[in-house]
Amino acid sequence: MSESTITKTALSESVIELCQHKRFEKISISDITEKCGLNRQTFYYHFTDKYDLLAWIYQERTFKDLRGDVRLDNWEAQVCLMLDSIQTHHNFYRNTVTADPNTFAVVFGRVTTALFLELFARLDKNGLVSMADRRFYAKFFSYGCSGVVIEWIQDGARVSADSIGHQLFRLAKDTERLANARFEEELAEGLFSRE
Repeated sequence: MSESTITKTALSESVIELCQHKRFEKISISDITEKCGLNRQTFYYHFTDKYDLLAWIYQERTFKDLRGDVRLDNWEAQVCLMLDSIQTHHNFYRNTVTADPNTFAVVFGRVTTALFLELFARLDKNGLVSMADRRFYAKFFSYGCSGVVIEWIQDGARVSADSIGHQLFRLAKDTERLANARFEEELAEGLFSRE
């Protein structure tokens, strides 16, 4: 682990610990640096402000299970790992997402849009859907998933992580099923040919 990553991790752990008992908007840079024994100059060397640090926490910790080798056959399990982590550290997420849902939505959106684009590429082997439409669909699903997760966090994460994960997985599978049915209909109508 690089020295930079070690410092960023120390700062992030301070925020996570502080957010167990304090709302994010009430936490200052001084609170964060004091908690981990670093100075403000070190903080600003790595992050522009506490929201930049928050985005890094989401990217590196929250959505780590959605990066890497996520496929249709393990998608639900990876999403459930992420949601379990959110539920386990619910005070941190409630205090940060309530204060600033946009940072969570933007980072989640980047990660999930890329995942949906990969999913559409795998499903559309014949290239029937334009790249512009794929991007639109990916953003649409990403915003929807983000909204569901943010609402779940703000409502106290009372529904199990597995239940939310399964619903998000069903969304992807049902969309795939409907797209295949639509393709077969259009194929039968002669709009496409199998090649």
